Amino acid sequence: MKINATVGIIAIAMSFAPAVSFADGISTVRPAPGLACMSLDSQAMQATQQSELPPVLAAPSPTATRLGYPTEIVFVTWPLVERNGYVEMERMNGQVGWIASNRLQPWRPLNGGNAKCVPSVMSNGRLGTSIH
Repeated sequence: MKINATVGIIAIAMSFAPAVSFADGISTVRPAPGLACMSLDSQAMQATQQSELPPVLAAPSPTATRLGYPTEIVFVTWPLVERNGYVEMERMNGQVGWIASNRLQPWRPLNGGNAKCVPSVMSNGRLGTSIH
């Protein structure tokens, strides 16, 4: 699947609400430039074990070192960087990795509404999301 360039257009001039509970003491600081939200494909969303998820790799190759597994929301580099059937992404800890492009789909709110997902830097310095 070739990922359409219309996916992930982000309006930077939006107001940002906290992305996690106030009990955690973590809040959104600012948008994370150069990233867009995507979701895992429906097969991965039904996974019951981590090993059923597509791996995050150190390079765009099936033989590359496995860095781990993605979260439900995948932060892809924007504009999209695609090589050998893999898309460049950033893990929540800031580490760059690659994930199979055919395992991603455009991010959509689960309730079918008009919410937007904005990759954001959180007050703890890690990546997170602002959904509004």
